[in-house]
Amino acid sequence: MYVFLILSLAGPSGLIIGFYANGGIVSRISFCLLASLWIYFTYMAYYHARQRNFVAHKAFMYRSFALTVSALTLRAWKYTLVGVFHPHPMDVYRVVAWLGWVPNLLLAEYLIYKNQNK
Repeated sequence: MYVFLILSLAGPSGLIIGFYANGGIVSRISFCLLASLWIYFTYMAYYHARQRNFVAHKAFMYRSFALTVSALTLRAWKYTLVGVFHPHPMDVYRVVAWLGWVPNLLLAEYLIYKNQNK
């Protein structure tokens, strides 16, 4: 169900919405890249599971899930930045467009690296 919904609905709609995102080209690039990577990582997780390569499947699922929760982390960053710094709303949007998913993906990569080097 997770793979089906991301590949058929959430990912493609996120990509389309990304083309029209507020915040100008900086935000649009971020959201389009997010959607593209989300689709790719989810597909690769599914592909590797079908191939019974569960090590690669697990790594791609970490990446996919990191991007899945980006909507939550985007909002957490937004509330934190607004609460602490009181910046202009569009400036916040440009920053959180990247902070919503890049740190998540870096954390996923760290966990993958840490698990592979045990």
